[in-house]
Amino acid sequence: MSWSQLHWENLNLMNWRFGRVGWRLLPGTIATVLMAGLVQIGALKPLEQVSYSALFRLRGERQWDSRLVLVAIDDDSLKELGRFPWKRSRYVELIDRLTRANSSVIAFDLLFSEPSPEDEPFAKAIERSNRVILAQGEVEPENLLLPVPRLRTAAVGSGHIRIQPDEDGIVRSIEPQSGGTLAFGIATVMTYSLLREAIASPDLSQPIWLNWAGQSDHIPHYSFASVVRGDVPDSVFENKIVLVGVTASSIDTASTPFDRAAPASGVHIQATLIDNVLQRNALTPIAGAKLLVIFAIGGLAFGVILSFWRTEIQIAIAVISLLSWIGISVVLLKANYLPPMMLPIGLVVSNTITTILIERSRINRTLQQQIDQLQERYEADLITKPLDPSELDSSDISMQRVTQLTALADQLGQSQATQAAIARNLPIGLMACDLAGRVWFCNPIAAAVFNIRVGSLLEPILIPEWIGMNDWQQVLREPHTVSIEKHRQEQWFNFQIEPLERSEDGILIVLEDITLRKAIELDLDDQILELHHLSELKDEFLSTVSHELRTPLTNMKMAIQLLKIAKTDAQKEHYLRILDNECNRESDLVNTLLDLQRLESGQQSFEITSISLHRWLHELLEPFDRRTESRQQSFSIVLDPLLPVLQSDRSALERILVELLNNACKYTPPHEQIIVLADWVAPNVEISVKNSGVEIVEEARSRIFERFYRIPNGDPGKQGGSGLGLALVKKLVESLQGSIEVMSANRWTIFTVKLPVRLDEKPVTG
Repeated sequence: MSWSQLHWENLNLMNWRFGRVGWRLLPGTIATVLMAGLVQIGALKPLEQVSYSALFRLRGERQWDSRLVLVAIDDDSLKELGRFPWKRSRYVELIDRLTRANSSVIAFDLLFSEPSPEDEPFAKAIERSNRVILAQGEVEPENLLLPVPRLRTAAVGSGHIRIQPDEDGIVRSIEPQSGGTLAFGIATVMTYSLLREAIASPDLSQPIWLNWAGQSDHIPHYSFASVVRGDVPDSVFENKIVLVGVTASSIDTASTPFDRAAPASGVHIQATLIDNVLQRNALTPIAGAKLLVIFAIGGLAFGVILSFWRTEIQIAIAVISLLSWIGISVVLLKANYLPPMMLPIGLVVSNTITTILIERSRINRTLQQQIDQLQERYEADLITKPLDPSELDSSDISMQRVTQLTALADQLGQSQATQAAIARNLPIGLMACDLAGRVWFCNPIAAAVFNIRVGSLLEPILIPEWIGMNDWQQVLREPHTVSIEKHRQEQWFNFQIEPLERSEDGILIVLEDITLRKAIELDLDDQILELHHLSELKDEFLSTVSHELRTPLTNMKMAIQLLKIAKTDAQKEHYLRILDNECNRESDLVNTLLDLQRLESGQQSFEITSISLHRWLHELLEPFDRRTESRQQSFSIVLDPLLPVLQSDRSALERILVELLNNACKYTPPHEQIIVLADWVAPNVEISVKNSGVEIVEEARSRIFERFYRIPNGDPGKQGGSGLGLALVKKLVESLQGSIEVMSANRWTIFTVKLPVRLDEKPVTG
């Protein structure tokens, strides 16, 4: 790659990055430049003045300083004492009255710049009091209105009452000194500091910003006439700063943030200044070049933050920001700081509007690009005719692209709805995802099986239950066909992955329920295994039966041969008995096999009769008493006296007990016991055959009722047997709706037959 190509690629990358990031800085930049221009030309000042008053009203009123009292020359005083201005003698009466009340300072917010014949008595009253402050004004910066010299020398001090209201008529700040003269309020407080208690002097190098306490009529005030008359007690003025001024209507009116409808008077401005100096709570404006830089950076950052959200949230952020700043401003005002209001509010509003407009422009441009791309990409997939822009309503140019996109979306929606309807009704699960593994389509079957919805990530759902991690990542890197059979929750699925026609669109996952097919396959396998097992059983059975049948026949052939060559009658008799026994054995074996076959096929019939177990068992078991005696075995019968009458097949029950007793006699050693017990254990009659001296191992007990099964090494006497007796007993017991179980431990073996008894069968005694 040449250097020039690399250079152009770097430039393109930088342009792409600026296009994605740079536009987010654009709203903040425009808003910051706009607000800077408005500040420069003073366009925000009227709004700032409005917000100034609103901010004080939001903060609410606070208490005036208790050391300040106002004597007001109000409308009532004018009615009683005459038109204003008054003679000096009126003020002499007031000074004497307040001096007697031991006021700390008497401050006249009145101009005594014109000589009067009553100046001398007035001056003497001022000198006697020695606590009077007079006001001085100015017509022009060089033309001062000072008290007459006699009064000025009599007073302890004076201060200027020069104020400069803003365009809205509200005085926001006062110069602490003018021409070397302190402001009237400051001179009053400094005099109070000298005469009564120390008060810190404010910074005289900066204007004092007034911190309005509240409405003018909430300051402690008393009518001039009532004070002179003596209607007000002395304690009201004791040790107080008494401010004297005009509050009568239409005289020296002034506006405050709390007095807009009914204006206050100029004396209230001086009262506010005195209150601020006394409480040291004059406002500190938050301003300066650093603050402008902070707001500029904040404006840029706010625009970037807004750019990450949609319009509704942008508006919500703007409203919250405005309310937050108003709240912060109120808190700052309560802390005696005066924050700017309109600059941050303007930055927020202009940022929001600019962001919305820029985003709309970007949306329009993006919409047009998307329309062109969609038309080019999906025109072949539309089931309706292609979109013709000339057919759209173009009366509203700003909505033309939206209308065009809506029409195209409608066509695509119709196509997608048709394809989705087909997909929903397919008997298979369909799911499509992008190359990041995020689902963008799934039909109901896939959603139910995978418990997934559009927008979900497939990786935590598919891995490792459906596909391995390496295989899945390889499919996402290079889409290719994958087919896997999975068994989940008693169902079989064919899990298949197919790449979509355009590889950038992702992959399609097809899930087919193959449970029925798999069940058929497994059933065929099971049937083949079962047939194979049955064939083995048949071969084993035939082999066993052949062996069992051949053994007696072999013995009979041998007995016949020996009978032919027998020489004595005793030998012949012996061989005839052998022949007879083997014939009986062969017959018993055949009959037992036939009985088992009839029982298993359900062809065996039973005759149910009433059996009195006490009598019947004694008759049945009597032969075994002699047989056990001959074999040196102990035989006993134990019967429950409450045994009921049993409804059962007599011959079947006899066959069961005979087989069990035959086995007991056969395998019980000499001098051991054989016991037959019959108990009534509701709802069953339990007949047990117990024999001692022999045990059946646990492995053999689980197979002892199988055909032809014989316990290994279980016939030390070599008495033989077919291995069918216990199998026949089990079938007979089950045919009589009963059960049989075997227990063997501690040299005892017990076979117990349980036969049900109907509720109408009454127990009888033997």
